[in-house]
Amino acid sequence: MVKTTLPQGVRVLAKWRDKNTLRFDLPIQRASGQWNLLQKSLLIHSMLADYPIPPLYLVKRNEGDSNSIYQALDGKQRCTSIFEFIGGEYSLHASTPPVTIEGTKYELANTKFEELSDECKDLILGYRFTIYVLEDATDEEIEEVFARLNASTPLTLIQKSRTEMGTELAEWTRKVSQCNFLQHGISLTTAQARRESDLEILLQSMLLTDAKDSNYNYKAISMREVMKYCKEIRGNYADSRREEITSTLDYLSEAFTEKHKFLKKSNVPMVFIMGNLAMQKDIKPSDFKTFVDSFAGSECVDYEVNTGSGNIKRVKTEGRLVAMFKSFKDYFELPDEEGFTPIGSNKDAA
Repeated sequence: MVKTTLPQGVRVLAKWRDKNTLRFDLPIQRASGQWNLLQKSLLIHSMLADYPIPPLYLVKRNEGDSNSIYQALDGKQRCTSIFEFIGGEYSLHASTPPVTIEGTKYELANTKFEELSDECKDLILGYRFTIYVLEDATDEEIEEVFARLNASTPLTLIQKSRTEMGTELAEWTRKVSQCNFLQHGISLTTAQARRESDLEILLQSMLLTDAKDSNYNYKAISMREVMKYCKEIRGNYADSRREEITSTLDYLSEAFTEKHKFLKKSNVPMVFIMGNLAMQKDIKPSDFKTFVDSFAGSECVDYEVNTGSGNIKRVKTEGRLVAMFKSFKDYFELPDEEGFTPIGSNKDAA
């Protein structure tokens, strides 16, 4: 096996991809689409901010008498994420930090490639990875290099939750969490987004919806309680429940088309439940957003006392829900109605 370097930039690599000179078809490679939107967005930010990016590893093979092809051994997700971005297939995550280039600050959040400045576009297209090329490598050597480059790291609790809920439900939640509301409407820090807090929020919202509709009993909305919930819904999450979650997320995506300062991690599950109730009352998404704007600008003492330390406990979670619900009813002048509530009737934690 011979290792050499390849001095080519993104513009050339994209042309090679189009001509099928650069391929992503090694059998040992993972399928495309493994990265979430934040991972893709931080890669683009790293290219512009000159942060270190791991090298690409390609396997060079001869095809025919004189043609050479390159198969991606390590770097498939990086390459495909960049090609998708310059192809206009996605906007950068709402938590993508700005970048300063030669004294000029550029905002990147929620932008597509075509919306970037010419300077940013040129930096992306001209970016040169460190590229290592393996030539005359046997299948065994290629497999060993791949294994060493992809040595496993311990799973986080949110990653373990996918195992608890099972493959089918994990795929569904992965797809649902890519909605505009969770990717562009909520106000997560970059660190929270990197820890997949969008998925954590989705699962907390699912749990609270089941508590509201079916009296699901829970002690808190901590990740350990979410893990327990994931185990209980494995193979047991009906289409009707999925439709309710999806419809609520669609409603909220229409209401919040850009990052909203109130939609921080601890507040989003509350807004989700209120959005679900607003949808039941045929309240327009734009009117619901106006309510959230009003609530965020008010001083709701009953809500505030249930924030801060221990806010994931059931008593504080439901304290925030009840306080926000009262403001919600007052704002829309809704009468008291049996069964119309943000929490279930079972108040005793298991």
